[in-house]
Amino acid sequence: MSVNLPSNLLRTFQQLAQVQPSAQPQQTAQQVGLPESKVVSQVEGTPTAVQTEQATDAFAVVQALNQAWASRFQSVSGASAQDLGVNGTLANAPQAPELGGWDDVGADPDVLKQTNQNNCGAAVAVMLGNEIGSSKTQPTSNKEKMDALESRFTQGQGTSPHELSNMLANQGAKVTQTSAKLDTKALDEALARGGKGAVMVDSCLVDPTTKPGETGRAHWVSVEGKDDQGRYLLKDPSTGSKIPVDAQRLADSMEISWNQHQGGGMMIVESAQGMSEAQAAQEGGLKAVALGNTDGGGSRAMSNFGRESS
Repeated sequence: MSVNLPSNLLRTFQQLAQVQPSAQPQQTAQQVGLPESKVVSQVEGTPTAVQTEQATDAFAVVQALNQAWASRFQSVSGASAQDLGVNGTLANAPQAPELGGWDDVGADPDVLKQTNQNNCGAAVAVMLGNEIGSSKTQPTSNKEKMDALESRFTQGQGTSPHELSNMLANQGAKVTQTSAKLDTKALDEALARGGKGAVMVDSCLVDPTTKPGETGRAHWVSVEGKDDQGRYLLKDPSTGSKIPVDAQRLADSMEISWNQHQGGGMMIVESAQGMSEAQAAQEGGLKAVALGNTDGGGSRAMSNFGRESS
């Protein structure tokens, strides 16, 4: 017959087995952690009465410990959270936030969709105005704001960097820094302090109809933030989608825009609180000059347009 011993009891017997038979009882007791009276100096032949008592004592200790733990938890076995003094229930407990939600590429109600082929700049201006400017305080709908911006600041053929700066000033935001290429340090610092980005890219970056190796049009998107994988989250008005893009892909698309459309770049956009529209437009316009005079329009996916953005 075989008996499975608990691990702590097994270790006790293993320690006993490792003791040198010739060692003195006092030294042996220190090695195994037992009283000297419970240790014999030699182990030979059949178990002595002392050895038998020693094993019985060790087993009794283990058995007592098991009974103590069982008694400790028996009183709360099957008890409810209220019985144990825990308030609330699992049903009304707060839900943990989901991570990586920005990985989902698709329509998003927070993204304003442009209503014609060329008003992506107006859509970006209203989105940024809603987030960090004064656009939300204006009584008109988002579509009416977009139409008014396009009519006031453009010729209807797209939005240049300087025109976008004027639109942003009208929406209570301002351009504080520009760069013809992606400046990740400046963009990350701006995002960390609550700012946003407006970037002119080639629409091949976001246009689902673009074929491999094909270029699109100069196109404005906003940079909302970064996801848990360190990718930039773009709000694309041509598709009404949030799109996560790594820094290299974003930089490449900005470079394609410069090479193919002779203009574009990145704007850091922040709140213009405390400034008049004229002041914000003047300061932003001086910085926007460095990005050229190319008009940003939209993608060639014409079926995407025509939906009213509220």
